[in-house]
Amino acid sequence: MKTGDATKAMPAVKDKGFPWQVVRQAIIIIILCLLAFITLVPILFMIVSSLKSNSQILGSFWSLPSPPQWGNYNEAFGSIWRYIVNTIGYAVAGSLIVIVLSSISGYIFAKKTFPGKEILFLMMLAMMMIPGVLTLIPSFVLYENMGLTNTPWVIIIASAAGGQIFGTFLCRSSMSGIPNELFEAARIDGATEKTVFIRMVLPLSLPILATLFIMHSVGVYNDYIWPLLTIRDSNIQVIAVGLTMFKKQFGVTDMGVQFAAYAISSIPLVLIFSFGMKYYIQGMTQGALKM
Repeated sequence: MKTGDATKAMPAVKDKGFPWQVVRQAIIIIILCLLAFITLVPILFMIVSSLKSNSQILGSFWSLPSPPQWGNYNEAFGSIWRYIVNTIGYAVAGSLIVIVLSSISGYIFAKKTFPGKEILFLMMLAMMMIPGVLTLIPSFVLYENMGLTNTPWVIIIASAAGGQIFGTFLCRSSMSGIPNELFEAARIDGATEKTVFIRMVLPLSLPILATLFIMHSVGVYNDYIWPLLTIRDSNIQVIAVGLTMFKKQFGVTDMGVQFAAYAISSIPLVLIFSFGMKYYIQGMTQGALKM
């Protein structure tokens, strides 16, 4: 074989050049890590500050607690445990009512036919465009005339009424994707409408119902303006308002105890997302694909 032929037979080695793809991936990872760090800074600051006294916070703002004031958590828990229990009760009760009403209305709008259905549904959606602050005073006057202010019902009923429209929208979007053939087969086998709804619709809609429960519970748990306006008795007050009550003698706020209270009050929300994240992601994905 000639030298020229051997040279032609050898495979050409390509010059890969500079690995731009690796650089782009590294830049993306660095940006994401930076964003995650920026997001976590307030949480880390809260935890560190919860172990400090007022003198440590004001004297050495960015330093670590020395020594850690673990008693802040005991004092904070003793001050806010009742608020946490009240708020969890309001959130669970209101969310269950929203789930029941929204699942029924969503099923009706998704699978039933009646005159004016689309117009009525559009009118419901239009109510979502009205800012809540515009109805704050009329709502207060309404509940005051009904004698519900300064009672737990003013939170439960208001939260259930406020979450009904969005819950109906989510349930309708999800239930409209369930094949009608399943319901027809069940009715042929003799299933009643109640059996179809309880035994078929609700199990198939579990992800979106769990999503609705999480979203509404978080909304009730974080609500501040409405409880502040309608509840005067501290024994039935919610955690968002209760966190502002940490003034000692002469009006001095114990900031370490207050930060510890912030940390303790976030535990229920962390638990909700920890145990319900699977259903929350499924529900949001399911709703996004079917809308």
